[in-house]
Amino acid sequence: MQCNVLESAAAELVDESLHPLEQLELLTAKVDELKAKGETDAVIECRIKQLSLQKVLSHIHRFPLQPVIQAQAALAEAYGQGGYFAQAKQHITQAREVCNGGIYGDLQCRRLQADLLASEGTICFAEGQLEAAEKALMDAARLGRETRGGLDRFTAQVHILLGQVATQRGNVDKAIDHFSDAWEAYEDIDGRTAEPTLRVRLQMAEAQRTADDDRSQKAVEELQDVVRILVEILEGKEGVPQLPRLLAESSLRLALWLQADERDQEAFQALEIAENTCKKNCSEEDLMAIDIKRHMASLHIKLGRKKEALEYLKDVEYFERRLHGSQSVQVARTLKALGTVYAADGNQAEAESSFHQALRIFETDRHQNAGFIRDINAMLQSMTTA
Repeated sequence: MQCNVLESAAAELVDESLHPLEQLELLTAKVDELKAKGETDAVIECRIKQLSLQKVLSHIHRFPLQPVIQAQAALAEAYGQGGYFAQAKQHITQAREVCNGGIYGDLQCRRLQADLLASEGTICFAEGQLEAAEKALMDAARLGRETRGGLDRFTAQVHILLGQVATQRGNVDKAIDHFSDAWEAYEDIDGRTAEPTLRVRLQMAEAQRTADDDRSQKAVEELQDVVRILVEILEGKEGVPQLPRLLAESSLRLALWLQADERDQEAFQALEIAENTCKKNCSEEDLMAIDIKRHMASLHIKLGRKKEALEYLKDVEYFERRLHGSQSVQVARTLKALGTVYAADGNQAEAESSFHQALRIFETDRHQNAGFIRDINAMLQSMTTA
């Protein structure tokens, strides 16, 4: 049912009076924007429409067949990343059938096979089949090198996926090697400060952070450098849609790492960068903006700034009620945090009110929320005893 809804919604994405090539260009930009926001279902809608347009170009306007195969592979990836694995595998199978039956040039066919292997690896990775993902992606990387003559955007992206697989499997050294290959490729193609280069540096830093040696601290320095570059770029540019979000994401991650290392003042400065970036470029109901407010509240609590923490938590509660509903678990967790801060501030009436509101929500699923219920009852008992 969900997939049928997506397919019916796909027709409304762009002005269908435009030429198919114009529609494809608009959809490509929209996919990049939606991917950055993590809106997987909307990406699927765009990919469905793109496949439909490529079929029109091929069957009616006699365009080459390979863009149809690539569009079907991209749709398969989108389904996989959205958790629709049956649909993903179905589209990969169909793309292979078209490739084997309709592409006759050996080099062209092998390039498309590399594309399909990369899509298969992406789907296996999303499904948690790490060994199968690694095998498909290694084959894709090999075919990519053989048919493209070295590292290009395709093989760089495959190395990023291999790095992610290696990270999931706990092989930090292998992950860093793959991310290094991708970084080198993007730096040669796009330059040191381009968005793809900076994104792969972030993933490199994340892999380094998981190491048990001095690479963990090197990861912090790497991330600080990415944040500095992004700040400098955005000071001189306007209307760059992806970079502000990348800066907010990077600054938030940096803040969390610094806080974990007990570098709270530096963490606060990084959070301020993330917050100011979101204020300028995101709506107040953006999930990242709300997440930043939540972390701001947490850091204020740690620094003993109860008044500031309460202000942020009230904002978070308000927007979570709008986004998730007044009876959502997200709201209950924020109410629990509010109660804790009110109690620490000596405001027993507000603390009890927040705790009781949270309890009513948590008790709708006592088994799932048993830990929260136990904690709140313990705090209420402690307040009564005091």
